[in-house]
Amino acid sequence: MVSSVEMVLWAIHHATTLLFGVFASAALCGVEINRRHALELVGVGAATGCAFGLANAVGGELFARQVYPLVVHLPLVIYLCARYRLSPLLAVLGITSAYLSCQFSNWMGIAAFAATDSQIAYYLARIATTLAVFAVLLHWAGDIGPRLAIKSTTELGILLILPLVYYVFDYATNVYTTLFHSGSVVTVEFLAFALCAFYLMFLAVYLREYEEKETAERERWMLETRDSAAIKELEAWRQSGRELSILRHDMRHFLRGLAALIEEGHTDEALKRIDELCEAGDRTAVRRFCANETVNIALSSFNSEINRNGITANLRAAVPETIHVGDADLFSVLSNALENAITAASAAPQGKRFVDFDLRLEDGQLLLLVSNTFDRAPRMVDGMPVTRHAGHGFGTKSIKLAVERMNGNCQFRINGDRFELRAVM
Repeated sequence: MVSSVEMVLWAIHHATTLLFGVFASAALCGVEINRRHALELVGVGAATGCAFGLANAVGGELFARQVYPLVVHLPLVIYLCARYRLSPLLAVLGITSAYLSCQFSNWMGIAAFAATDSQIAYYLARIATTLAVFAVLLHWAGDIGPRLAIKSTTELGILLILPLVYYVFDYATNVYTTLFHSGSVVTVEFLAFALCAFYLMFLAVYLREYEEKETAERERWMLETRDSAAIKELEAWRQSGRELSILRHDMRHFLRGLAALIEEGHTDEALKRIDELCEAGDRTAVRRFCANETVNIALSSFNSEINRNGITANLRAAVPETIHVGDADLFSVLSNALENAITAASAAPQGKRFVDFDLRLEDGQLLLLVSNTFDRAPRMVDGMPVTRHAGHGFGTKSIKLAVERMNGNCQFRINGDRFELRAVM
């Protein structure tokens, strides 16, 4: 004869388990458990609880357990997908993971019953464990839930395997049949097989994610290094320009020094100083393409490389002295664009090495077009050229990042026998 205390504890046990499943499922799907959402979830729990209670009253406890997925889990999947616009895969992952977490209270209840042979102890142990696990899981899910919400379909599928297999296994062998209690070797060993398969697939996904993260970190470091180098190069050109300006201003003192060296018979020293001056002038000579100093430095810094590689270059710029973008980002874009164009054009046959550069300010925006010939057309993946050589390919990524920092956009494409970069900054 079931006592009234047992009936009350039975009802409390099922109510806490149901609410645990509803709240844990939502939290694991990345739903924020605030006041409004909590009230809605209590309402969902009450509605599905009533459906479970009706099934129990009509067909008994076994029937209610058998239809539990239809009257509780399926409506919860529909609610989570409709209310929070979640993918069905994520909703099922949250629900099956919450269902798997119920095994803590299940085991504690069984242990309490085995120790006391009391159904009251069984329910009390389950209720207490459910509340404790709920407090821990809700705190933990606040961190893990948002991360699961941004996982790819493949990753969610891998993570779903273990809880879904257990869910199907438990209902197939413990609710709809009695296979689990029959002692069949196949039934008992199935979970070990499923766990092994899950581990191997999870390991494959984890290693792939780890390698991609490492690659992304390495590329980020390389891009930051390139940007830092570009800033230092820009400052070096400016410093050399300032030194030459001072030297030109004090040219009479320089010439008097040369005259003194010659008069004293130090001809070699005088010639050395003249050669150093000429070399510094050639190396840091800044041609005037437009009124903007940064643009002039960027274009002038590649003059010797263009001449050395026999490239015909058409460099045009119409940019005012003051513009709305930072010097460092602009220099990074221009220097990387020119370096890539010169490198590609240098590989083309003699007589077909061309680089065209056009930069102008129109309607408050900088418009850049760089085109060049090449020997072999680059392979394009997702609108970005992919290098065939390890350690290369950072120039285009640097351009893209710098343009995005300036709230602009850029496009890489192959147009006939030319590779083109178009950017709006």
